[in-house]
Amino acid sequence: MSIEARCPAARSHVSQDALAVYTDALRAVSADRLIAEHVVLAGQQLRVGAHLFDLGEVRRVLVVGAGKASGPMVQAMERVLGSRLAGGIAVTKHGHGVSTDRVRLLEAGHPVPDDASIQAGRAIAELADEAESDDLVIVLISGGASALMELPAEGVTLEDIQATSRALLACGATINEINAVRARISRIKAGGLARLIAPARSVCLVLSDVLGSPLAAIGSGPCMIESGSAEAAGAVLDKYGLWDQVPASVRSVAVESPRLPGVETGCEQPPHVIIGDIHTALNAAYASAQRRGYRPIVVTSWLQGEAREVALTLAGAARDLPELRRREGITCLLFGGETTVTIRGDGLGGRCQEIGVAAMSVLEGVNGVVLLAAGTDGTDGPTDAAGALVDGQTADRVAAAGLSATVALSRSDTHPLLDRIGALIRTGPTGTNVGDLVIAMLS
Repeated sequence: MSIEARCPAARSHVSQDALAVYTDALRAVSADRLIAEHVVLAGQQLRVGAHLFDLGEVRRVLVVGAGKASGPMVQAMERVLGSRLAGGIAVTKHGHGVSTDRVRLLEAGHPVPDDASIQAGRAIAELADEAESDDLVIVLISGGASALMELPAEGVTLEDIQATSRALLACGATINEINAVRARISRIKAGGLARLIAPARSVCLVLSDVLGSPLAAIGSGPCMIESGSAEAAGAVLDKYGLWDQVPASVRSVAVESPRLPGVETGCEQPPHVIIGDIHTALNAAYASAQRRGYRPIVVTSWLQGEAREVALTLAGAARDLPELRRREGITCLLFGGETTVTIRGDGLGGRCQEIGVAAMSVLEGVNGVVLLAAGTDGTDGPTDAAGALVDGQTADRVAAAGLSATVALSRSDTHPLLDRIGALIRTGPTGTNVGDLVIAMLS
């Protein structure tokens, strides 16, 4: 998959370098590249990470998967396995579909599940349940799987899950917290998919978009048997005061039931292989910046918190780059992670766009410094943009256009403002998802 980041406001050499570093990081975490590194077929021997499977003892090799990177992951698996792949079903986000040969690729809703998410979950569950003891099922999971593949628990409807998802997304909950609740109201999450696959053998390939890569949180752990506790779900509803905002069925199933209705226990834990995460992207960004003559430092891979508040710290660090260069020679700061947004209006935007708009006032008047904030999946929030690129002159361009960063933030409406001044970064679907990158650079 060809990936190129574009931004009309990137006219200076340093802003073009920031886009190039971001693009190199995206290419390093491309799903097809990572699958090729971690899955090797030599004769009858299939190596998946550190796990070896003798295909001479396997009747069928099947693939199932869910996530925004499903398309390229499936394509890569088809190239590796060739005629040994009997078939499969995977699901990706609407508009992220690609051409596949042996695996049927569906499209569904994200970040809120839709009817297509239920259809995909049901189709994947049916195929998984048909697998027999001499089959091998390879599961492909990437960011977005929780919304894209759904099979509601007994007593819970799609409308219940949609209402719960919207409440969790609006309140500023982290992905770990959102998935702690989601896992309790689904039959395919929290090990549900692994239970359906058994007694067939399975192995799960994971492209992580969650801080620290906790397997139970990535895609709500469809192949993690011992995950999804009522206590964790209740703690999230307590923390954000959501008890009255989620349907009664969700409260009953997620918190009051000791275990999910209709879910049987007793299944071996399938092996998991993490093929890439935010560290993969940060390492590539570091090397790319070095090649371009910058002296970079990775500040953190655990960037989190309310986007507009985190933005002030990020912009402050970027503003300090001239002093960092004088004192230590540092000219590039790299951050990875995933912030959150508490929605305050009915506008259009995303967490990286919010970082860009909130950072403008701190960077105002500073020469030679740029700040790029962008998601690795190419879609920041429910928009067509990956993020934003701002510098010391961005605030002046906003004022000249008769716009207000303060008003945009108050309405959670950062996308139109950034689009008007040409500060949006667009990549199209990248076929990957390992979280967000923030790059600060000094010319």
